[in-house]
Amino acid sequence: MTREERRLRLARRQKLLAEVRQRNAMRSLADALAQEQRSAELADRSHELMRAYGGRRDAADAGALSQSGRFSNALGSLARDAERSLADATAQAKWEREALAKAQTRAERQAENLQRAVADLRGLKERRAEEDDAQGPPRGLARNLQATGQLHTQGTATAAQPDPERKNR
Repeated sequence: MTREERRLRLARRQKLLAEVRQRNAMRSLADALAQEQRSAELADRSHELMRAYGGRRDAADAGALSQSGRFSNALGSLARDAERSLADATAQAKWEREALAKAQTRAERQAENLQRAVADLRGLKERRAEEDDAQGPPRGLARNLQATGQLHTQGTATAAQPDPERKNR
C-alpha cells in the first residue's frame, strides 16, 4: 500500500468520525434547546402562579394568612429556581451551538482533506501510467515474450509462429 493510499484510508476514517461528531453535536443541541424551552415554560408558569396567588388576600384567620404566606414564598422560590434553570439551559444551548459550529467546520475540513487525498492518489496513478507507457513493456514481460517467440527482434509483438522443427517431433 502506497503512502497516498494510506493517506486516503485515513482521510476517509477521519471524515466518517467528523460526521459522527457532527450528528452527535446536532442531537445535543436539539436536547439543549428542548430543555431550554421546557425551562422557559416552567418559569413562565411559576411566575403566573405567583402573581395569581400573591394577589389573593382572603384569609379568614391568622393561621390561614400564615399558610398563604408560606405557599406564596414557596411559589416565589419555585419561580427563582425555574429562572436559574432557564439561565443554565440557555447557557448550555449556547455552548452546544458553538460545539456544533466547530464540528461542522471540522467535518468540512475533513471532506476537503479527503478530496485532496483522492486527487493525490489519482495523480500518482496517472503519473505511474505515463511513466510505464514511456518506458515500454516491463523488462520481465519482454523477456517472457522473447522466450515464447511472441516478440520479434524489432520489438513489436505478434502472434506466436509455429516452430517448424516442432512439427517433426
